[in-house]
Amino acid sequence: MDTRARVVAEAMRLFGEQGYARTTVAEIERAAGLSPGSGSLYRHFRSKEELLAEGVRAKVAENAGLLAMIGDPQAMAALPLRERLAGLARAGLRRLEQERDLNRMVVRDLAAFPALLDEVREGEMRRIHAAVAQWLRMQAGAGDAAERDWEALAVVLVGSVSHFWLLRDVFGTHPSGLDEDRWVTAFVDLAERLLQQPPRT
Repeated sequence: MDTRARVVAEAMRLFGEQGYARTTVAEIERAAGLSPGSGSLYRHFRSKEELLAEGVRAKVAENAGLLAMIGDPQAMAALPLRERLAGLARAGLRRLEQERDLNRMVVRDLAAFPALLDEVREGEMRRIHAAVAQWLRMQAGAGDAAERDWEALAVVLVGSVSHFWLLRDVFGTHPSGLDEDRWVTAFVDLAERLLQQPPRT
């Protein structure tokens, strides 16, 4: 990893752990192996905000893993529906954990940077919601695939994954005491009913 990439990686980790405003340039330099307080970060970035922007954009560009799984018609195709749904839920949790620092910044810091917040919404969140909606549509029978509000169902299910992960991240364990396996079972039960109930007429 070259110096610039190391600076980005360490800055994003620190921003995620303690917040953008509380993270100093000297702390980033120290974490990246540069001389703290020397201003050496400015050889790579004009400002801390420019560094933040590059880090956010890099994280958004890395969202291929979950999108590849849910965008591939053959992914998990041979598995029973319940196993496919469980796979989707767990892949969502793993993706959120991989992007922990970005997720924390979305909740805590990026309102102060509306242009970056827009990039996360368009490049990450809308893409994932659209991909999950398409994935759900493909799980349904051909006869009713056009009869449901797949986008709304995707928002409900993605919201459940995100909320479970977020509260677990904040508290260390989910405040309800619910573990991941029990949550996945409930997620699958709900999603299976939503997919199998007759569409509204």
